[in-house]
Amino acid sequence: MGELSHPEKDVYLVGMKSYGRAPTFLAMTGYEQVRSIAAALAGDREAAERVELALPETGVCGGAGLFDEPEAAEESGGSC
Repeated sequence: MGELSHPEKDVYLVGMKSYGRAPTFLAMTGYEQVRSIAAALAGDREAAERVELALPETGVCGGAGLFDEPEAAEESGGSC
Protein backbone atom coordinates (compact mmCIF):
# COMPACT_ATOMS: atom_id res chain seq x y z
CA MET A 1 0.00 0.00 0.00
CA GLY A 2 2.78 2.41 0.85
CA GLU A 3 4.18 2.16 -2.67
CA LEU A 4 0.90 3.40 -4.13
CA SER A 5 0.24 6.21 -1.67
CA HIS A 6 0.56 9.85 -2.62
CA PRO A 7 1.56 12.83 -0.41
CA GLU A 8 -2.05 14.03 -0.72
CA LYS A 9 -4.28 12.27 1.83
CA ASP A 10 -6.43 9.46 0.36
CA VAL A 11 -4.92 9.78 -3.14
CA TYR A 12 -3.46 6.66 -4.76
CA LEU A 13 -1.87 6.15 -8.17
CA VAL A 14 -2.37 2.85 -9.94
CA GLY A 15 -1.52 1.53 -13.34
CA MET A 16 1.38 2.33 -15.58
CA LYS A 17 1.91 5.81 -14.09
CA SER A 18 2.70 4.23 -10.71
CA TYR A 19 5.66 2.51 -12.41
CA GLY A 20 6.98 5.60 -14.18
CA ARG A 21 5.89 4.35 -17.62
CA ALA A 22 7.79 1.08 -17.36
CA PRO A 23 7.41 -0.95 -20.57
CA THR A 24 7.11 -4.15 -18.51
CA PHE A 25 3.91 -3.08 -16.72
CA LEU A 26 1.21 -5.76 -17.03
CA ALA A 27 -2.54 -5.20 -16.78
CA MET A 28 -2.58 -7.93 -14.12
CA THR A 29 -0.32 -5.75 -11.98
CA GLY A 30 -2.79 -2.89 -12.29
CA TYR A 31 -5.69 -5.13 -11.29
CA GLU A 32 -3.74 -6.22 -8.20
CA GLN A 33 -3.02 -2.59 -7.30
CA VAL A 34 -6.71 -1.70 -7.52
CA ARG A 35 -7.68 -4.77 -5.47
CA SER A 36 -5.21 -3.79 -2.77
CA ILE A 37 -6.44 -0.18 -2.59
CA ALA A 38 -10.10 -1.25 -2.57
CA ALA A 39 -9.37 -3.58 0.36
CA ALA A 40 -7.62 -0.79 2.25
CA LEU A 41 -10.48 1.64 1.66
CA ALA A 42 -12.92 -1.03 2.90
CA GLY A 43 -10.87 -1.31 6.09
CA ASP A 44 -9.40 -4.76 5.43
CA ARG A 45 -5.73 -3.99 6.08
CA GLU A 46 -4.71 -7.67 5.99
CA ALA A 47 -6.15 -8.13 2.47
CA ALA A 48 -4.60 -4.84 1.36
CA GLU A 49 -1.12 -5.96 2.43
CA ARG A 50 -1.47 -9.44 0.89
CA VAL A 51 -0.16 -9.90 -2.65
CA GLU A 52 -2.49 -12.05 -4.77
CA LEU A 53 -0.72 -11.55 -8.08
CA ALA A 54 0.51 -14.66 -9.88
CA LEU A 55 2.75 -13.80 -12.82
CA PRO A 56 3.70 -16.19 -15.63
CA GLU A 57 7.11 -17.84 -15.18
CA THR A 58 8.73 -15.57 -17.74
CA GLY A 59 7.11 -12.45 -16.31
CA VAL A 60 5.56 -11.61 -19.67
CA CYS A 61 2.48 -12.70 -21.55
CA GLY A 62 2.51 -14.43 -24.91
CA GLY A 63 -0.65 -12.76 -26.19
CA ALA A 64 -1.01 -10.01 -28.73
CA GLY A 65 -2.17 -7.54 -26.08
CA LEU A 66 -5.31 -6.62 -28.00
CA PHE A 67 -8.56 -7.09 -26.10
CA ASP A 68 -10.78 -6.52 -29.12
CA GLU A 69 -9.04 -9.09 -31.33
CA PRO A 70 -9.26 -12.48 -29.52
CA GLU A 71 -8.07 -14.38 -32.58
CA ALA A 72 -4.75 -12.48 -32.40
CA ALA A 73 -4.00 -14.02 -28.98
CA GLU A 74 -4.84 -17.49 -30.26
CA GLU A 75 -2.52 -17.10 -33.25
CA SER A 76 0.38 -15.91 -31.11
CA GLY A 77 0.33 -18.99 -28.90
CA GLY A 78 -1.47 -17.92 -25.74
CA SER A 79 -1.92 -15.17 -23.24
CA CYS A 80 -1.92 -14.63 -19.49
